[in-house]
Amino acid sequence: MKLKRRSDRGTSLNRSLPRSIAMGGLLLTVAVTGLNLWTMREAWRDTVIQSEQMAVNLSLSQARQADDTILQTELSLREVQHQLISEMATGIDGAALSQTMRELASRLPQLHGLFYYDARGKWIATSMQSIPKGINNADREYFNFHRMNARDSVHIGPVLRSRSTGDLVIPVSLRVNDLSGGFSGILLATIRVDYFRHFYSYYELGPQDVLVLMLADSTVLYARPMPDSYIGKNLSSSHLFQAMLASADKGSGQWRAALDGQARIFGFARSERYGMVVAAGYDKNNLLKNWIKGQVENVLLDLALLAGIVLLGAYILSQARRSLRYQQELTRLRDELTAANLSQENLALADGLTGLANRRQFDHYLQQSLLDATEHGQPLSLILMDIDYFKRYNDTYGHVAGDACLQAVASALRGLTLRADDKVARYGGEEFAIILPGATGPDALSIADAAVKAVSARNIPHDSSSIAAHVTLSAGCATFLPESDRPQPQVLIEKADEALYLAKHGGRNQARRSP
Repeated sequence: MKLKRRSDRGTSLNRSLPRSIAMGGLLLTVAVTGLNLWTMREAWRDTVIQSEQMAVNLSLSQARQADDTILQTELSLREVQHQLISEMATGIDGAALSQTMRELASRLPQLHGLFYYDARGKWIATSMQSIPKGINNADREYFNFHRMNARDSVHIGPVLRSRSTGDLVIPVSLRVNDLSGGFSGILLATIRVDYFRHFYSYYELGPQDVLVLMLADSTVLYARPMPDSYIGKNLSSSHLFQAMLASADKGSGQWRAALDGQARIFGFARSERYGMVVAAGYDKNNLLKNWIKGQVENVLLDLALLAGIVLLGAYILSQARRSLRYQQELTRLRDELTAANLSQENLALADGLTGLANRRQFDHYLQQSLLDATEHGQPLSLILMDIDYFKRYNDTYGHVAGDACLQAVASALRGLTLRADDKVARYGGEEFAIILPGATGPDALSIADAAVKAVSARNIPHDSSSIAAHVTLSAGCATFLPESDRPQPQVLIEKADEALYLAKHGGRNQARRSP
């Protein structure tokens, strides 16, 4: 009887063991399959997020490029406008004005031409070699706009075809007033659409990916890779203009493009100065196909591993679980290390309170800028600034308010009109600095004056100040000249500090320049 019972137990064990292995294998198969599906879903989600970020970055860079292009064009128009104003009293010399336009147009590759039309649309001057006969531009959109609007600001119009050359161009125009303030015509600069076509061709995009430049009213200026028939299309009914731009100047999302109805992953950005909109879209279907191709090898390896786990039984199951734990731990450690590295990098270069460049970045950038200025034979200016009576401010309002004051001053300095390679930094405590590569002494003094006025305009209350009821700023600037000075950062800093001393002892709330 005991033997039978032992036999029954052995039989039961022999039957239950395969059953257990089979059940364990089935459960493991389901678990591994589910895990792989989840991992693939998360991988696809990460791919989409990365694509959205790439699209936003591309849109931001092209919005800045569009702003820079229009700004260069506006500066040329302003230079011609200044010459026009100076000649109005004695009579406008069309030939001399045309020569000036030709010189300006030769400096900017984006320009198709520069033009001046009188109040009746007649051509007076142009950067072209000659003024065509029988052409009048009084019927153009930009002409009617300036006739009805007295603002002295540039107007960017929809793409049109040049009557003189037949090229597709983007008009950028300025109103011209006579000495009594009446309408006296317009100044026009035309930018080649081919300039943006050529520039956008540098970027590697898929056949269904798009990069679109639009006016603020949603009119298409250029769309890659669409044909020119899409230029001038109004997209005001699109999801971008109806929903996305209504709540933010930049962002990302997924929707069907109003241009062709294709589903894409989009990033968009509105340019800061002229309000133009750039949208970059990646074809979602093509992205999914490429992602699936990249996952085939991983899927095959996972299936092979799963088959091995089933064949080898519980031991392989244990090893697989251990391997998975190791992999998850390594991923977590990698992410933590990446986050720590990014955090350290940000801390190393940025001031934690104001977000400006910190002293370490300031020292490095100043040293490098001095070397570059020496190499290229260009000047370099430095502005040192100090908040007036800041100790009294802290004593009166407390250090928390003092920190808020520093942040407000930093915000005012960030709002200055500076070039891309100018650097605003927190020098230390209540001191700030601006490094201005290529700037002359008068340029630096002008920017320093603007900084003093910008901080004063904030009207931050300061009842303890001896010079005003609000926070003020004193600034000193110095200029390095490569032909006469040595590229020594400390020398330039000392000169700027001496000028700051003069501003402080000259009554504060002002800017002084080092002699």
